[in-house]
Amino acid sequence: MNDPKVDATQPAMLAFAYPEVQEVTYLWRALEIAEQDGLGVGRADLQRVEAMWSVDDDDCTSLGFVLSLHDGRRVYVQYLFDFGDDEEEVELRPMGVERYPDIERAGRKWIDDVGELNRLLMC
Repeated sequence: MNDPKVDATQPAMLAFAYPEVQEVTYLWRALEIAEQDGLGVGRADLQRVEAMWSVDDDDCTSLGFVLSLHDGRRVYVQYLFDFGDDEEEVELRPMGVERYPDIERAGRKWIDDVGELNRLLMC
């Protein structure tokens, strides 16, 4: 029989050991919303993440992902979760050959080392 006290800590320990777990959760949620809203991209379309950024503060979490899709397209997906309002927003825009989309907000730093994130997405 499983010990609930031990089992309850496993996801928290996994997220602590792998910060990418939180990013996987938010990306899956963003793609789920994009699909529901008819934005032309869903989970099944994802081939890999090329780069990402994330900003956490007391009121909200926001992340942006440059994605390669199975059909050869590249898109930028931005996800925002506002804790105070319990509200989510997803923005999606197509990309060309540019490395990153032009985003103008302080605190955003692109991360290219996303190998572990891609590994976790494919599990």
